[in-house]
Amino acid sequence: MNAPMTGRIIEVNTSEGDPVAVGDMLVVIESMKMENEVFSQHAGTLSKLLIENDQSISEGDPMLEIETA
Repeated sequence: MNAPMTGRIIEVNTSEGDPVAVGDMLVVIESMKMENEVFSQHAGTLSKLLIENDQSISEGDPMLEIETA
């Protein structure tokens, strides 16, 4: 899953190996002084977390990988 916008990661709500369902809130990105929640579009297992709190990201940067069954 790639970043939908440029901003700063302010909250990561999952860890590698966690099960993920469609609609789970995974990450909160602060962009232009607004908090934007990013939800899972797929069900599966979080196989790789590529971000951390207080990290700056650009639109399109990879944030995490979800392994689907």
